[in-house]
Amino acid sequence: MRNRGRVFAIALILALIFTRRVEAHATLVRSEPPAGATLDAAPKELVLEFSEDLDPGFSTVQLLNSSNAVVNPGPGVIDPSQPRILRLALADLSKGGYTAIARVRSVDGHVTESSVPFGVGVAVTATSLIPPAGAPDPATLPPPPLDAASRWLTLLLAAVAFGGLPFGLLVWRPAFRAMEREKVDPSTDEAVTRAIHRLIVIGGALFVLANLLFFIVQASVAANVPFAQAIGTPALQLLRGRSGLLWLARISLALLIMLISWHAPPIGQGTAWRWWIALVLSSVALLTFSLSGHSAALPDGATIAVALDWLHIMAMVAWLGGLVPLFWAILIARGTSERVLSLRPIIPRFSRLAMICVAVLALTGVYSYLQQINNLDLLEATTYGRAFGLKLGLSGLLLVLGAINMFYLSPRLRARGNHLARAFGRSVRLELVAGALLLLAVGVMTSVAPAKTAWEEHERQGLAQSATVENVDLVLRVAPAQIGDNEFAVDVSDKRPDAAGRPAKVLLRFDMQGMQMQPLQIEAQTADTQRYTARGSYTSMGGRWHIEVVLRRAGFQDVRHTFEMDIVRAATVASQ
Repeated sequence: MRNRGRVFAIALILALIFTRRVEAHATLVRSEPPAGATLDAAPKELVLEFSEDLDPGFSTVQLLNSSNAVVNPGPGVIDPSQPRILRLALADLSKGGYTAIARVRSVDGHVTESSVPFGVGVAVTATSLIPPAGAPDPATLPPPPLDAASRWLTLLLAAVAFGGLPFGLLVWRPAFRAMEREKVDPSTDEAVTRAIHRLIVIGGALFVLANLLFFIVQASVAANVPFAQAIGTPALQLLRGRSGLLWLARISLALLIMLISWHAPPIGQGTAWRWWIALVLSSVALLTFSLSGHSAALPDGATIAVALDWLHIMAMVAWLGGLVPLFWAILIARGTSERVLSLRPIIPRFSRLAMICVAVLALTGVYSYLQQINNLDLLEATTYGRAFGLKLGLSGLLLVLGAINMFYLSPRLRARGNHLARAFGRSVRLELVAGALLLLAVGVMTSVAPAKTAWEEHERQGLAQSATVENVDLVLRVAPAQIGDNEFAVDVSDKRPDAAGRPAKVLLRFDMQGMQMQPLQIEAQTADTQRYTARGSYTSMGGRWHIEVVLRRAGFQDVRHTFEMDIVRAATVASQ
């Protein structure tokens, strides 16, 4: 018990030492000039402020004019004293519209892109703030396949490589000593130790390779080059940063664990100090995941967040990773007598370990939900929330299987012993599959923005509502959905027979609920007959506005739909 306390204390102290605040993704929170601003004079400098510290080696900004020609190629400068601010010095700009395109990498390894349109002496285009038709919603962006797969592999192989350590020390060692009193064959301990050795060495080698894949994927994304081209300068450049140092620490610890465990004595009857050292080192290796992930995404309380996320990962590895040596022990028990290996002392001890892990996972999972989601609607509205929901469902399945083992099969062990090995084997096999899928959900969660962050990005694009009337799909977008000047876009998909090619126009009629006012009507402009746009201060007061969209097409009845939108946010003042 004293050794276990030391393990926890050392790892927790390391979490406190190495924690520094990072965000989940670097999102643009402020710009000078503001997006959509019309300036009387050209600015001398472009200033972009993000939600998180930036990686100077992989963060750039360039300026384009209204013809999409590069006016200033950047890459911009990050002041070490203000690591969240990217600056770009500007020469004299002529009258016209401009767009700053930024591509930045946060210190947690995620890459984001932002654009800031503004005009000098002229208004920016009518939909400079509204995303193009068909642009993906930040809230429901799919996970990058290779990134999510590499994250899943690192977690899965971490469980395989390190899960045998808590199983050996907390399950097998006391179980074997209980079996020793019944004069069990001592060679069984050597066989189990060899199996754990193999899991650590083979799993550890694959863990190192998976981390190498993950690192090259990160370099590829950061440098915006194909995977093969990331092997070289981009990887070396990434290696010099914080994420590279954490990666090196993880790899070094994995190799050291493999070396120490290979020379450790039988885990059941030998001295255990080498095994405890390996367990401490594995906890530090798992800590590197928390130090570079969403756990440190909070403006305050990052130390607690990292420590709790580390406990979450440790509990997950101990539970799911422990299933692998447990399954091996069950396979041995199926073909041998209880004088060689008995399940009676093993299963109850693993069940107790699993119960502790479940309690830790539940408590830390609630904390993670409150910090990263905290809104039931976002479970459906965001990719992160959907992956979290899948994780919850798989966790529930694992709990059901564990409950069957603990409350149905385990009580029968005393009477039937190893005769229940086949039933336990089927249950544990299902748990292994569910556990692998659960880790895949975690891989998805760590490869996309947390629900809160993604939804904030969604809301920065303004309001969007859709409706279908008489086989015509209408989508109304308003950005930035503030009192005063706004951009309006109506996306039209007319599926009526013979509608294609017929001339059409879209009218917008504005009136405010509860106000005695004459509706204001404007005609939206279009360049492609699919998106109709307008800009102006048509929502001049805060409140609920009725915006009627009228599609008028030659040879067809008018299509009408009234959208209700709450415009309550005050306009920001643009720099002039």
